[in-house]
Amino acid sequence: MTRKRILFTGGSGKAGRHVVPWLLDAGYRVVNVDLTPLDHPGVDNLTADITDSGQMFNVLTSYANFDELEPGTGVPRFDA
Repeated sequence: MTRKRILFTGGSGKAGRHVVPWLLDAGYRVVNVDLTPLDHPGVDNLTADITDSGQMFNVLTSYANFDELEPGTGVPRFDA
């Protein structure tokens, strides 16, 4: 059986450091997209800025067919 892959944005942050190990223990393959790689065995790290649409386009098109897309962090939006 093939393990499901999850793309986790911001996996090196506070929430990701807790959620990513749980996902790995649950049997998922985790791809972390962050500016800082997560030093955890079994995690595939992609260095990208989630606020840069071009970088995210490249990430999503090169690692297509994810079972879940899980945002670890939100991008704040401010109205003027």
